Amino acid sequence: MARPIKKENLERILHEPSILKGIVIMAIPVFLNNLLKSLHDMVDAIFVARIDFPAESVKEAALAAMNIHWPIFNFFMALGVGLGVATVAMVSQYVGANRRDLATKYASKLMTLAIIFGFFITLLFFVTSDTILGYNLFAYLMGARGEALQFAGQYFRIRSYEFVLVFIFVVYQSIRQATGETLFPVILNVGGIFVNILLTWLFISVFKWGIPGAAYATLIAHAAPIPFIIYDLFRSKKHIKISIPEMNLDLDTVKDMGRFAIPAAVGQAVSSLGFVVIQSIILRYGNDVSAGFSVGNRISSLLLNPVIAISSITAAYIGLNIGHHQPERAKQSYFVSRNLSFLLMSAGVAIIIPLRFPIIGFILDSNVSDAYRISGEYTLWLLLTQPLMSLFQSYIGLFNGSGHSNYTLRMAMARLWGMRIPMVFLFMYLLPSNDYRGIFWAMMISNLLILPYGHYLKKSINYEVQVRL
Repeated sequence: MARPIKKENLERILHEPSILKGIVIMAIPVFLNNLLKSLHDMVDAIFVARIDFPAESVKEAALAAMNIHWPIFNFFMALGVGLGVATVAMVSQYVGANRRDLATKYASKLMTLAIIFGFFITLLFFVTSDTILGYNLFAYLMGARGEALQFAGQYFRIRSYEFVLVFIFVVYQSIRQATGETLFPVILNVGGIFVNILLTWLFISVFKWGIPGAAYATLIAHAAPIPFIIYDLFRSKKHIKISIPEMNLDLDTVKDMGRFAIPAAVGQAVSSLGFVVIQSIILRYGNDVSAGFSVGNRISSLLLNPVIAISSITAAYIGLNIGHHQPERAKQSYFVSRNLSFLLMSAGVAIIIPLRFPIIGFILDSNVSDAYRISGEYTLWLLLTQPLMSLFQSYIGLFNGSGHSNYTLRMAMARLWGMRIPMVFLFMYLLPSNDYRGIFWAMMISNLLILPYGHYLKKSINYEVQVRL
């Protein structure tokens, strides 16, 4: 006889008098998980910046190649993000409605889709890699040339093999978050980050493998937790498990999952595609500008981690309480998380802005390069809008948890394609050809103007069950 889902976190989400206390307790492991993910990405840049390149320009080309990988990777990760959003929304509402059988059914099928999509993207990357074409097609289309294109080809090809692993982890983590169980994914990520640090040091500093060494280390680090994930998904006695018979796909359930997954996936894809366009524009200003933007984005990502963690926990809070027919508690969860996110982000910005140059210098291993100066300027502008991003992320948590991921898509489309990218082209026309500051301004203005639209969408949320019971 199956044992029930572990009750502590479910009781906390559904009945704990202090919603703030519950969100904080459950967000801490997710925050650590997201922080480690960001460090996972920064490890490569930190070690590559310390390679003894023959010239500073070669180092900047290597860092630019890795920066090119980020928006392309995120674009194809859109499928994984969509599956993760669908998992949290569906599993949480089914568990809240006391339909564990349907939670298991959809969790199993979403995992199947994760594996299929991961293999498909890996195949696509291989076909477009430098192994077949002589250069990486995606890096070439983004404007990489010369040494940056060569480095990108090596890095892209090796890291393309990790998509199946990453997709499995995303859906697994979402299954656990949907019932408030956040600790074990963090433990697995801690192990992965230490594997990444150790192997990156070994492959780059000892074996002298350069860019390929950084890519191989990250790939192995993503593979390390998979055996533990498989064991937990099939053998757990406390949590939602995967059922092999339920992993078969049928058209009706795929359509049902698509209602939640497709808008979230498309929203992530159009956002990432927008960043691809912007990164292509940035490359026109040179590798030093690209490297400077890369470091600024990584610092911003680190600072956003607490807010993203709160947003993901809020989605579970809202989904579970909607499924449990507690709409007022679901609504209150949004307001509590929004206020907490704004306060934390404002405090983080106040701390990081004065410390940004030492952080940049540590990442770049330089305090005199053009990339160092550009990153300091860019990071200042970027951080000034981070409190606004806490409100943006709160809307995303509300939309995804309530089963309205189509609203997330609308916001993503409006912010990037309706506001930011047109403004980038406008400033390119108005400013001198070597002045890249228009990109700063476009980002700040779009982060501000999107908030009234998010508020408008929020007013139509009715906090009703969206899954089929």
